[in-house]
Amino acid sequence: MIKILKIIGIFIATIVALVILLFAFLTITDYSPKEIETLDVNNNTNLELDSSKDLSVITWNIGYAALGEKETFFLDDGEKSKPDNKNDVEKYLDGIIDSLKKYNKDFLILQEVDVDSNRSYGVKELKKIVNEYPNFDYSFALNYDVKFIPVPFPPLGKVEAGQLSLSKYKVSEAKRYAFPGNYSWPKKTIMLDRCFNISRIPVKDKKGDLLLINVHFSAYDDGSLRKNQLKYIKEFIIKEYEKGNYIVLGGDWNQTFDTINIKKYPLYKNGEFYTPYVISSDWLEDGWRFAINDNVPTYRLLNKPYEKGVTQVGVIDGFLVSPNVTINEVKVLDLEFKNSDHNPVLMKFLLN
Repeated sequence: MIKILKIIGIFIATIVALVILLFAFLTITDYSPKEIETLDVNNNTNLELDSSKDLSVITWNIGYAALGEKETFFLDDGEKSKPDNKNDVEKYLDGIIDSLKKYNKDFLILQEVDVDSNRSYGVKELKKIVNEYPNFDYSFALNYDVKFIPVPFPPLGKVEAGQLSLSKYKVSEAKRYAFPGNYSWPKKTIMLDRCFNISRIPVKDKKGDLLLINVHFSAYDDGSLRKNQLKYIKEFIIKEYEKGNYIVLGGDWNQTFDTINIKKYPLYKNGEFYTPYVISSDWLEDGWRFAINDNVPTYRLLNKPYEKGVTQVGVIDGFLVSPNVTINEVKVLDLEFKNSDHNPVLMKFLLN
């Protein structure tokens, strides 16, 4: 009996030691970016931006090319942590690139682009996407860099991912701005380090620049992180606009908008699943406008494979523009979540 208890004690002590070592490793290797970091700009064009031109931009959370129509995800009450095999990821990524090339816009701002992650079987998504745009300037802001995520089973493992911005016009500077606040330890060691990244694009014959801002707000917090993130970015963009710059901000807000009629979607079953917080129109300053549309939903829940009319969907992606930007058109591109759990949003605009 004593021998059995001793074996059990050794087993428990070993498990505790392994857990301590794991969290020590995660803490030591925790990605800790500075508040403001200058990003490398891969300059592939000298094309100047003419303010008289009609312009277009697409924002798309590509779901690291691993959340296509048949996928589920454990944080949305699904069963999986990644697709069944590498071929699925490559198929989704090819479909994403084909869709982007079809619309071939002036600017692209993409979220959840993997560099080298276990969840996408090591597929070099960033490299493959930028290789399709040899004449575009681009920059990349890391927002997820964890050496090993121990959950669920099998574990997610290594994740290296971020936000990619591409421009047909010359980018003079790109920077990454860390959002204030984070989860408490130890959860913070395996969660995203949220940020927004800016591409500064000079405008021909104008004093101000176009600031193309790529953002991905927090998703699974209690709302406090998103509140602070909204406050921080609002103060930033107002200051930049007052300097005479043009602001086009787009991305995955992980929040919906009070102008969206959620009753048109077969969702939000009394809080049974994820229900996005609502951004009030009162949050906007005079002259600033959201460029959003609910012609089709922009996201779907990942509790089960996608089924039109059954799966929970809604609108959490879109743009915000400053008063000196005219919105000519905004629409959600209906790709029926074939290759990502988000649909892309297209905006056509003009600099006043």
